Amino acid sequence: MKKRPLAIVLIALFYILEPFGTLVQAAYINNMPIFGSSGIISHLLWSDWIILALFPVVGVGIYMMKKWGWYLFLCFSVLLISYNLFVYKYMNPNYSLETVMFFIVITTVITAYFLRKSVYAPYFNPRLRWWEIATRYRTPLNTVLVVKNGAMPCQTIDISETGCFVDLEGDIPIGSSVMIEFLCDGIEISCMGKVVNKRSGANEKYRGYGIIFEAMPREVKKKIRQLLWHFERIGLEDRTDSPSENRTSKDPSWQEYTFIKQMEFRMKVYFRSVFSQK
Repeated sequence: MKKRPLAIVLIALFYILEPFGTLVQAAYINNMPIFGSSGIISHLLWSDWIILALFPVVGVGIYMMKKWGWYLFLCFSVLLISYNLFVYKYMNPNYSLETVMFFIVITTVITAYFLRKSVYAPYFNPRLRWWEIATRYRTPLNTVLVVKNGAMPCQTIDISETGCFVDLEGDIPIGSSVMIEFLCDGIEISCMGKVVNKRSGANEKYRGYGIIFEAMPREVKKKIRQLLWHFERIGLEDRTDSPSENRTSKDPSWQEYTFIKQMEFRMKVYFRSVFSQK
């Protein structure tokens, strides 16, 4: 399973747990217990509670890696540095300059880390969040797209749990809803889909349509997961194989599916094309 960067996870966890660390730190600096009538919690100001409440929210924003999370982190960093300086100068004489500067340096270092382009780019571009992108498996499956004009036989270039890319030169408008059917060594899968992109330029390595799966019943999802699990087991992952190689037929575990199943699929495509033209 793909995971988000460890540094992001650790920083997010730090911010989520920081309210507890702040209370311990404040209790130590002021030589007070954490709980009780004389504890540090009973002496917190409304502004302190706001700061403590914002820490976990910022941590969640960092972990989710959304645009709002990045902006929230930067604003909170400025607020945190300003608030620590304000507390040191006007509100709490027990805070030493060394302690305040230490936390300012820590906050500044973390902020500088998030200002690096390689770090903040995934917050603004979902395509760079590789842990959220479904793994694509390169394999040419016999496929049929059913559109308003009829059935269009084609082959997949790759397939994932959320969609596929098919090798097809027909004219299908972006946003069109289609019925898509796959056949892999006798296993037939049918589901609804939506055309989300088209590649037809001369410089494109592969030409065709990107389709996202929609409204899939539980049974169809299960079949697709089983199919992808098989692809992963035999090594078809991350588009590392040539689209002309169909390695599924070489695997002994799939030899039990018969030639009759493939003929049924082809006959269905043929009759659907004939009737759609009438």
